[in-house]
Amino acid sequence: MSIPKLTGNFFRDGRDLAGLTRDELAKRAGLSRDVLRSWEVSSDSIVPAQYQMLCRALDVLEAEGVRFSDGGVHLQRSTVLPSDERPGRPAVLNNGAVA
Repeated sequence: MSIPKLTGNFFRDGRDLAGLTRDELAKRAGLSRDVLRSWEVSSDSIVPAQYQMLCRALDVLEAEGVRFSDGGVHLQRSTVLPSDERPGRPAVLNNGAVA
């Protein structure tokens, strides 16, 4: 897995796009909520994470359609999702554009 330059802001945005709370992501990735919080509050700095721990969290987010690149973070789905499938989440097209 190649990990782009990942900032705390990108990581938090990715979790938000996935519609996951910090507790949900922590449970699914087998990490503590405090670890995720420390990554997210690193602001514009590079996330100070151990590679294996970071990979576990990114695997969960990527399974939800979150894609990270050096240019930012976006949500990618292969089909259009109904906007009521996840509360607060707009429908998303396969190119990542919001419908």
